[in-house]
Amino acid sequence: MQGAIHRLRDGPELVCRVQTDLGVDTPYLLCAPVQRRDDWGALVPRLHIPCQVGGEAHVIVMSQMVALPAGVLGPEIANAVAERDRIVAAVDLLVSGF
Repeated sequence: MQGAIHRLRDGPELVCRVQTDLGVDTPYLLCAPVQRRDDWGALVPRLHIPCQVGGEAHVIVMSQMVALPAGVLGPEIANAVAERDRIVAAVDLLVSGF
């Protein structure tokens, strides 16, 4: 599901699924890293999206999106569905420049 925040199966890293459900299985999914807010520096407006994971402040780092093999995503541990418009706007900014 778009906006789902997953822990990777083989590590502590978190990612937010950016790719929407296309209705077909795809071997790779577009994701953005999710970092603890305290571990990240200054936020770039429209590219770094604040969110909560387990009651702690985090940030979705849209400027570092990557396609990951679908099998590396572990279970959903949180979601940023409420941030969908900001996630899509960040993709537009990265691709179109506005």
